[in-house]
Order: sequence, then C-alpha cells, then structure tokens
Amino acid sequence: MAGLPQLKSIAMRENVGDAIRQALSDGRFEPGQSLSEAGIAAEMCISRGPVREALLLLAQEGLVIHSPNRGFSVVQITTEDVREIQQVRLPLEAMALNMAKPHMTRTDFAKLEDLKASIVSEFLNCDLRQCAQLDMKFHALIWERAENSRLSATLRTLLAPFFAYGSLFAAHRRSDLTAQLIADEHDLMIHFLTGRTECTAEDCLRFHLGL
Repeated sequence: MAGLPQLKSIAMRENVGDAIRQALSDGRFEPGQSLSEAGIAAEMCISRGPVREALLLLAQEGLVIHSPNRGFSVVQITTEDVREIQQVRLPLEAMALNMAKPHMTRTDFAKLEDLKASIVSEFLNCDLRQCAQLDMKFHALIWERAENSRLSATLRTLLAPFFAYGSLFAAHRRSDLTAQLIADEHDLMIHFLTGRTECTAEDCLRFHLGL
C-alpha cells in the first residue's frame, strides 16, 4: 500500500492535464497568454503541485511554453511556425500513410468516414475548434495504424499545437477552404489507404495541406 499516494498523485496529475488541455483547445486562453499556476490551482480547488506537473507535461507535448524565469505561457503560432511545421509534417505523415495502408481494417475505414463527415459538419457549423479536434482524431487513427510508436509519437508532438491552434490560424487564412474541399482532401487519403487512387501518399498530403 506504500505506493498508493503516488498512484493517486499520478491519476490527479493526468486529470489536471486533461482539463488544462481541453481548456486550451476550447480557447479559454489566448495565444501567448501567461498561465498562472496559482490561478489554475485555485480554480480547480487543488494545490499548485499537480498543476505544475501537468503544465510541464503539456510543455513536452508542445502545447505550452515553459521558461525558467517567466513560467508557463500558451504557444503562439506564427505564419513561419506553420510553414516549418508543414515542411516537417509532409514527409513524416506521408510515411505514416504508406506504413498504415496494409494494417487498415473495415472498422478503421468506418471510423475515418464518420470522422470526415463530422469534420465537414462542424466546419459548416462554423465551429473550427471542434473541427480541428476531430481532424486530429482522423489523422491520429492513421498514425496509430502505421504501427511505429516513435513515428506516431513524433507526429503527435509536432502537430498537437498545430491542431490546437495552428489549424484555426490556417483556416482563417485559406480563402479556398470549403466544406467540399475538406471532404475531398480527406476522401483522397481514404482512397489511398483503400487502394482506390493512383496518387502517392505525398500527393495526398500535398493536396490536403494546400501545397
């Protein structure tokens, strides 16, 4: 029983992390905004310790920035950040598409179709935050089917802040973005995974990223 307090601490830290992650995704905090450990702890009615541990984990995920002298702040995605992320994302996610192709199941394809429909629906409802969260789930399912934990983890770390903040940034600046285009972009990836297109994985990603 000696390890029970530590297990409780881990469980509390993970719950705190989920709550803060959701608040970030929901737009509770502005890009670049400082995050007060004391303020978050008071709002959640807990001590500062679990909040600090959760923020450190979120910093490892790339969702917040940690400075020893200035504390924690929300990531601020710039045009240059989006460009650099896209450059790295293209080859890595193309690799994931190729590796996932032989491992996809009927259940996986049904989930991808459902997620695609939900993404389009939320876009039409002008809920870009929910749209981005669903889009992350769509891509994450494919990464998992690549059956390479390091590749999946790298893509999650690279793209977590992009889907949380950057995709909204990009959506507001893509004049060509429509519900039909979103459906077509996701359809092409599904068609690649089912072998119904002659496009390469890189072709699919370039179309999806508007490159």
